Amino acid sequence: MPQVANSIYLTRTEELFYCKIKVKLPEHYGESLLNECFAIMQEVDTLYNSYTEGSYFNTINANAGQWVDTDFNTVQLLKVLKVIWQCTNGAFDPTAMPLIKGWGFYNDLNDTLIPSETEIETFLQDVDFSEVQIDGTRVKIGANQELITGAFIKAFAVDQVIARLKQLDVKEVLINAGGSSICALSTSEDHWRLDIPHPVEQSHSLLNLSLQNSSFSLSSTSKYDRLINGKRYSHILNSKTGYPSQSLQVGVLTDSAFLGDVLSTALFSIDAKDFNTVVEQLGKHYSFSAYHIDKQYQYYRFNPKHIMAL
Repeated sequence: MPQVANSIYLTRTEELFYCKIKVKLPEHYGESLLNECFAIMQEVDTLYNSYTEGSYFNTINANAGQWVDTDFNTVQLLKVLKVIWQCTNGAFDPTAMPLIKGWGFYNDLNDTLIPSETEIETFLQDVDFSEVQIDGTRVKIGANQELITGAFIKAFAVDQVIARLKQLDVKEVLINAGGSSICALSTSEDHWRLDIPHPVEQSHSLLNLSLQNSSFSLSSTSKYDRLINGKRYSHILNSKTGYPSQSLQVGVLTDSAFLGDVLSTALFSIDAKDFNTVVEQLGKHYSFSAYHIDKQYQYYRFNPKHIMAL
C-alpha cells in the first residue's frame, strides 16, 4: 500500500508478528528513536503474542480451564474483544482456533478436502468467547479453548509505539505493519496519502486516503487463503456459521490501530446482509468509519465522510 509524503526521513523495516513493519520518521530524531520504536514492539511480542512461549496469552492457552494471572493490558484487550464478539453475534470469535485448524489453515491437510457439516459442528463446540472469564487481572478460558492474537497483536504494538511518540511530542511518523495496519501522526491533513489496493486487481487503486493522526486497517483476500478444487476460501472465518467469509475487502479508519484491526477482521467475518445491523451496534461503542465489499462486488459503508467515495 504506497504512501506519499514530502520530507527527509529515516526509515527502517523489520520483521515482527510474521510481517514486515516499517517505521518512517523525520531524520532529525535519529536512529536511537527508531531503536526505541522497535524495542517497544518487540516487548509486545514477548508479553502478548499468543505464539510467543511465556507470553500472557500463551500462558492462558497452556493452562486452559484454569485461572491465570495476567496484567491490565491483557484484560483490557479481552474486554474490547468481548464487545466486538457480542456485536457480531459470534461471527468474530478469538477462540476460533479449532475451526481454523479444521479448515486446514494451520496444518498440511489435503487441499481437496472441505470439512463436512458434522465436522464443522464438532469444531464449533469449543468456539465460544462467552467461556472466557475475567476476575480482576486473572483470566480463564474453556478447557479445550485457545485464544488467538493474530487479528490484533501487531496493531496493539503499533499503538504502544504511537503512545510513546506522543509522549516525546513527535509530530510526524508513519508506521506500516504488513500493509494491513497503517498509522500516522502529522500536523498536515494531506501529509500522508495512501493508495488502497483494489481487492482483485492488485495493480489498481480502490481509493486514495489522507491519514492524519489516525489509523487505517485493511482486511482482504490474501496469500493465506486456501484454494480447494479451484475455489478460493478465505482465511477469515465466520465463527457463527463455521464457514469462510464471503467478503472481498473491508477497510476501517479509527484513532486506534488495535481497534481498527479488530473491527476490520470482525466486519470481514460477517455476512454482508448483516453489515448495517452490526456497524450500528459497534457504533454505539466506538467511533470509526468503514466500508465492506462482498464477493458480488456490493459496497456497504458506515460513517463514510472520512473515507473518499468508492
